[in-house]
Amino acid sequence: MADQRSHPLFKEAGTSPAGLAQVPGPQKAKASPPLAPAPDSLERCLNELVRYYRHSCAGRLVSGIVHQMNTPLQVLSFQLELLEQKDREELETLEAGPLAAASKLRALHDYRRQKIRQFRLELEKLQDLTRRLVLQGAHEEAQAKRHLDLNQILQAQLEIYLAQPFFKHRVKREIRLAPGLPPIYGHYLDFSQSFRNLLDNALEAMEGAAAPQLTVATALQEGCHVLLVGDTGTGIPRETMPLIFEPFFTTRRDHAGLGLFMVQRLLAPYGAEIRVESAPGATWVTVSLPV
Repeated sequence: MADQRSHPLFKEAGTSPAGLAQVPGPQKAKASPPLAPAPDSLERCLNELVRYYRHSCAGRLVSGIVHQMNTPLQVLSFQLELLEQKDREELETLEAGPLAAASKLRALHDYRRQKIRQFRLELEKLQDLTRRLVLQGAHEEAQAKRHLDLNQILQAQLEIYLAQPFFKHRVKREIRLAPGLPPIYGHYLDFSQSFRNLLDNALEAMEGAAAPQLTVATALQEGCHVLLVGDTGTGIPRETMPLIFEPFFTTRRDHAGLGLFMVQRLLAPYGAEIRVESAPGATWVTVSLPV
């Protein structure tokens, strides 16, 4: 991967992700099934870790959305106070005499209608966030396997991330989801959580980037679903590349170091192969899933 813009997924389409850096000599890491066998006791611990991690990540998702709800609620509260104040003024004007105060009443009426429109806008934001959260929870609580549309899962996760100001306002996004992908039979949470982990890694890597750009693409290649996540972040240092799939490895103090490890564990039952290619200014993660 000498050039981010020459990735095979974009070669086939005859296009390329604009603005991604050209990076010579990328570092590569690969995680392929099956996972190395572990002692029974360790395997049980890892399985429990997966189970608890799923629930904790769902909790963080809820916390993030609830936090984003706080701003619209504050706006609603402030606008309501203003509307109540104008309502009192309108009442005083009415009591003073409607004929002499017709123009002022009209201005008060227009003001009230404007605030009501603002209420509606903020309430619709809250309703949309709530709808996404309810749908996400319903999907992720499902215990049975079912046929899944990979593109729909990716799109749903991207919509949830729009609640984050950095993602919504600063990150340039190039989304290329190939139509007509065959369904995947599995647990919704395995794929939604894996994609969230990849997105979190990409966004965190771009926090200080001058021109953050996220690329998400899907394709059907050689009998495999292929998911590609690219970012223009800091890149992964050469010395840490061999460790990125290890549990609890992290370069950030506030992280558990389970992101890529959990992607590997969650997708291993589906025969996933995960490749990471990185250099300063550009990182690609490619996940291949047999059809």
